[in-house]
Amino acid sequence: MDKFKELYIEVVIHNGDQMTEEMKLLRETILSEEFGDDPEQMDAFIQSIVEENRPKELTELELLKQENKQLQEESEMIQAAFMELSDYIFSK
Repeated sequence: MDKFKELYIEVVIHNGDQMTEEMKLLRETILSEEFGDDPEQMDAFIQSIVEENRPKELTELELLKQENKQLQEESEMIQAAFMELSDYIFSK
């Protein structure tokens, strides 16, 4: 099962490719030996692999922190530009 999981993550999830022949054979072996030929259990196993490797969605708090940081950076850039403009105007 571990070998299938590693291959599935690398080939299907990371590379976006179809399962290889080796993976198909491993899937059939796992289906019969581990899950007693129950395709629903095999589907659940594959879905668990997908879920474990799905990028984590940011929480609302994390999104707000990210937005706050961006706004602070923009504010600093505006302040720096204003100071440069003020220096330029008052130096004349």
